[in-house]
Amino acid sequence: MVQNVKLVIFSIGLQAAIGIMIAIMAAGKTNGRTENKYASIASALLGVIGFLAFVFYLGRPASIFNAISQFSHSWLSRALVFSLLFIGLAIIHAVVQYVNPSVKRFGWAASAVGVIDVVFMANVYMSTSRPGWQSISPLIDFATATAILGLALFLAIQFSGIGIKTKKLYSLIALAGAIILGAETFLNYSGLGGQTPGLLLEVHLLLLLAGAALLLFASLKPAKEQAGSGKAGMAYLGALALSGGIMVSRYLFYAVLMTAKGL
Repeated sequence: MVQNVKLVIFSIGLQAAIGIMIAIMAAGKTNGRTENKYASIASALLGVIGFLAFVFYLGRPASIFNAISQFSHSWLSRALVFSLLFIGLAIIHAVVQYVNPSVKRFGWAASAVGVIDVVFMANVYMSTSRPGWQSISPLIDFATATAILGLALFLAIQFSGIGIKTKKLYSLIALAGAIILGAETFLNYSGLGGQTPGLLLEVHLLLLLAGAALLLFASLKPAKEQAGSGKAGMAYLGALALSGGIMVSRYLFYAVLMTAKGL
């Protein structure tokens, strides 16, 4: 169980970091906002936490060098290398935002590397012989989780400085992603035997839908309201619920499919 949790933290941490970075850069186009310092720090920090979780998953820190040395023939090695590239660019971007917020090249580079990294992460599982992973399902799971986490956490972190149009757009995309992820998870796990997977599936769907609803409702607030308002609190709760729902889904992804017989 502990090992599965480490994998959950690794994948969700990196994907949340990548999603936040993409949300930051897109907000510059839709919102005209040039300063997202806190979100930039969160992106870099989550990336570091996620990668460290994988280092601990390996058991020995030195093993990471062996894991990244097989780039030419290992999807895992490619994912780890691109994760490190993303983290490096995210850290540089966060630092630059305190020096010259108008410089965005590192953020755009990190976003591009991050998208490739998510695809590589999905291919780690799609290339295995496990029936539950030999499909496009892992890519749908990882891509939607990246979008949902990135948009929700970005809205929660930078709520007071985001325009109403951007809030509505981001919350609607998060809602669509939650519906897609919920349907994909339900189709994957609803046929599994055992009471525990069924209970976790129900919790996952409840958290996803409740979180998306809270986030959408929070986005309807007038732009002039301040971050301390009740609607801002709804955005925080929505992001928390969505994150919890995705963590449950990812635990099912690892614990159920890796054992192929339930929890």
